[in-house]
Amino acid sequence: MKYKYILLLATATLFVTNTTAQTRTIGLKECITLALANKSNILALNAEATIDSLNIKQIRAKNLPQIALAYDYLYNPIIRTNIVPVGQFSPIPTDETRAIKFGTKYNQMAGLQVMQPIFDASIRSKIKDSQLQYRIKKDQVTTANEELTFEVAKTFVSILTKQEQLKISKLDTLRTASILKIIRNKFSDGTILKMDFNKAKINHNNSIFAFKELISDLIIEKIYLAFLTNLQANTIDIVDVDNIFTEQNLNLLTQSSETKTVSKINELDSRILLAQQQIKGEKAKYLPKLSLNGYLGADQFSNDLQPFQSNTWFGNSFVGLALRLPITIGENKSNKISQFQSQIKSLNFQKEEELKVTEKNKQTTLQEIVSLKEEAKSYSLNIDLLKENVLLYNERLLAGQETYENVNLEEIEYQKEKQKLNNVNKKIWEQWLLFLKNAGMLDKFK
Repeated sequence: MKYKYILLLATATLFVTNTTAQTRTIGLKECITLALANKSNILALNAEATIDSLNIKQIRAKNLPQIALAYDYLYNPIIRTNIVPVGQFSPIPTDETRAIKFGTKYNQMAGLQVMQPIFDASIRSKIKDSQLQYRIKKDQVTTANEELTFEVAKTFVSILTKQEQLKISKLDTLRTASILKIIRNKFSDGTILKMDFNKAKINHNNSIFAFKELISDLIIEKIYLAFLTNLQANTIDIVDVDNIFTEQNLNLLTQSSETKTVSKINELDSRILLAQQQIKGEKAKYLPKLSLNGYLGADQFSNDLQPFQSNTWFGNSFVGLALRLPITIGENKSNKISQFQSQIKSLNFQKEEELKVTEKNKQTTLQEIVSLKEEAKSYSLNIDLLKENVLLYNERLLAGQETYENVNLEEIEYQKEKQKLNNVNKKIWEQWLLFLKNAGMLDKFK
């Protein structure tokens, strides 16, 4: 039994040591860089943005000449008949007419067709649509980057906090182990009661449990960070090597007048522009289309099924302008335009609400930071006082004027106050991250 509690502490210490063995120090900026480079959903959005970019080029290609090889082989069961005024060809013109068949039972057409668009507003409209779709996708990529950056930073803060809590808990566990050893000796000497010995063992057991629980919590947080960054959880040692979480940065950025439009607002703006462009696109469908058409080839006319019969092929070509003015295209233009106008109204309302929420969140986080800093100041003062009390209690204990129970209670209060300060500092930095997120300033970490 003598070495039981020391063994438990050594086991727990070895456990936490193993979790950080063969590790390398990593800071927040590197974590964010790795997360943005390796997270699958970010990569998927970037791939979709690339597709939209290629789609713009694809639509632009519609303005290039369209060239095609054309071939038709036709059978005419009923040959077209026209009325010809044959009397007009007589030396003395008459009104005589005759029905004459024009054509043959078989004919082929083979040649090269060319169509060059000169003016087609629908193509230009589709290009602008695709450009805005690409812009929306890039806004979504930015939003996803910001969300991932925030999540990585928040997890990083949580790990820093738990690492600090673990140090405090380790010292507390060593303290209870030391007290237990002293009380065990005194119990063996018969100078203290059994119930005092039991209380010391309970206190130490609770310290060991709290220590192990913190180790487990820290490992879970590291596993989550590893998931975000594509690293191995047992290979990273989280340290604020970039000196981001400093009082200077806290004051500098929260008091800065710099502000940026958050990506969600940018995306809503892009969607509004897209809806406006789609209205123009609906109107463009009814604008004239002008193109230059050309054909170079040959036609065959034959009463027999002989594709290669001589003296039946005749050259054919033309070049000309084609103008088309759509009147009806099987769609209700006014109805579709009304749909897009309603969509614009909805998006404007969403934008207005998002702006209000963002501003509210900024002001709330700033006030929370002020309040939490005051709370942290109070805990710091309490810690100094409790530290002094612990020293005084220990002096009285050595002089035989105080009990171990009272000394232990004062030590517990001291450790609790340190944990409270640690938790408040965590809340301060979490609120700071929320402020940066709502101010569009998370890029400060890159």
